[in-house]
Amino acid sequence: MRPLLPQLAFAAVLSITLACSHKSEAALQADEAAKAADAKVAQLEQQLAEAKSGKATGDDAEHLTKGQVKALERQVADAKKRAEAKKQEALALAQAPAPKEEPKPVVVEVPTGAKLEITLARELTTEKDQAGDAWEGSLAADVVQDGKLVWSAGSPVRGVVTESAAAGRLSSGQGALGIRLTEVAGVGIDADTHVVVATAKGERNAKFIGGGAALGALIGILADSKHKNDHALGGAAIGAAAGTAVAAGTADTVIRIPAGKPIAFSLTAPERVTLRK
Repeated sequence: MRPLLPQLAFAAVLSITLACSHKSEAALQADEAAKAADAKVAQLEQQLAEAKSGKATGDDAEHLTKGQVKALERQVADAKKRAEAKKQEALALAQAPAPKEEPKPVVVEVPTGAKLEITLARELTTEKDQAGDAWEGSLAADVVQDGKLVWSAGSPVRGVVTESAAAGRLSSGQGALGIRLTEVAGVGIDADTHVVVATAKGERNAKFIGGGAALGALIGILADSKHKNDHALGGAAIGAAAGTAVAAGTADTVIRIPAGKPIAFSLTAPERVTLRK
C-alpha cells in the first residue's frame, strides 16, 4: 500500500495548479490594473528624480522647481497607495474560486484629450494652499466613452497643488496658482495642469499646461510678463482655459480658484478603466 502523505501532498499541489490555471477574468483584469498602477508609480518616481536633479537658475526657477518637487512627492505617495490597493484586490480575486458562469469584465479606454469637468470642494488660494497640498472635488459631468458611462457626475476626484505664489511674489511681478487633476473615482490618471497667472495690478489670466513639460512651461509663462512666448514653451500644450479667465480690476495679490465654477481638464495619456457591474 502506497503511503498516504505523498498522495495528499500531490493532490494539494494539483489543486493549487488548477486554481492558478483557471483564474477568473476579473482576477486577470485586476492583475493588469495592479501592473499599470506600479508602472505609474515608476513613471512618477522618474519625474521626481528628474525634477530633483534639474539645475534651476534664478530665484523664480528655484521657487518653481521646489514647488514641482513637492507636488510630485505628493503624487508619488498617492500613487503608491493606489498601487497597494490594486495589489490587494488582485490577490483577493486570485485566491477566490472562479464562478462557473462569469460575465466578462468590460474594459474601456478613455483616450488622450478626453475632457473631464470637475468642481472643487472648496476654494483654493495662494494664501492657504501650498505646492504639494492635496485638493478634492467631484465630477461636474458624466464621462462617456463609446456609448458607455465610465465615470458618473458626482464621482470623487483628487488632485495636487503644483504651484502657489501670490501675485507680485516672483521677480517678474507675477504669481501663479496651479492645480493638477490626478485621480477620478479612485483611478490614478494623467491630466493637464490648470494655472491662474496674475499680477499685483489685478490682471488675471487662466491657462492650462499639458504634458510632462509643465514645469518648463510654467517658468516660461512667468518669465514673460506679456505671455508672448506661450506658443514655444518646451513643447507643452498651452492655451487659455475656456470660461475660466478671472476678470481684472482688483489689486488683491491673493490668487483664487473658486469652488462654484467647473474647471475642464484633459487627459494627457489614455486610461484603461474596468467598468463595475
